[in-house]
Amino acid sequence: MKLAKELAAIALAAASATAAFAQSAASADSEYLRTFGQLMYERNGITDLKLTPEEFNVFVEGMKAARDGKALPENIQQLGPKMLDYLRARAEANMKKEAEKAAAEAAEFWKKLEKDASVSKTPTGLAYKITKEGSGDFPKEDSQVSIKYKGTLINGKVFDDGSKEPVTFSLEKVIPGFREGLQKMKKGGTAVIYVPAALGYGNNPLPGIPPNSTLVFDVELLDILPPAKPANQPAAPAPQATPSEAPAAQQAK
Repeated sequence: MKLAKELAAIALAAASATAAFAQSAASADSEYLRTFGQLMYERNGITDLKLTPEEFNVFVEGMKAARDGKALPENIQQLGPKMLDYLRARAEANMKKEAEKAAAEAAEFWKKLEKDASVSKTPTGLAYKITKEGSGDFPKEDSQVSIKYKGTLINGKVFDDGSKEPVTFSLEKVIPGFREGLQKMKKGGTAVIYVPAALGYGNNPLPGIPPNSTLVFDVELLDILPPAKPANQPAAPAPQATPSEAPAAQQAK
């Protein structure tokens, strides 16, 4: 009787574990599909259309039709070019509005920043505030740096977060404003770098970054490293030996 109870308990535990695993797998599948849907929406220009809830429902109806294998409209040859023109014009109009809005907000932001005595400004238009002095030399234009950072828009929205683990890269690989700002820091220091659109991504929108955006970076400079060696760089030729350094056997000849 006791053995039967133990076996029943083991079976119940196994069933619970199996159900939990299945639920976990289903949860993971849902996360994958949700993330895939989000990436498709963001990376294929759909975000730029600024669909209303009603328009989004119509868009989803089209996706359902494709899922169910329904044929495209018979006049797709005539409809296609007009559809593309409509989508392009709508996206461009929305981007123009976003750019104008971002430029106006940036102008107000920089006007307030001008009054902050703790903020330094460079001739290029970059602004930065050293919040903790480091020590040693400044990075050079071709230096590699190891940093922790967080990038936000002026409304506080995070567009890039490298604050958890150190990130190492060459200053030659980043936008001009970020490169210049990091060159104002010393190892061990922290700073806030304010990058105007002209030194960032300009009028070119990126996922999470509207056109004409001012970028704000909170940075900790952990280390300054030598420049990276170019890929496929040929090996340096071996130095020629002077007579006094030549092997004795050669001198004897």
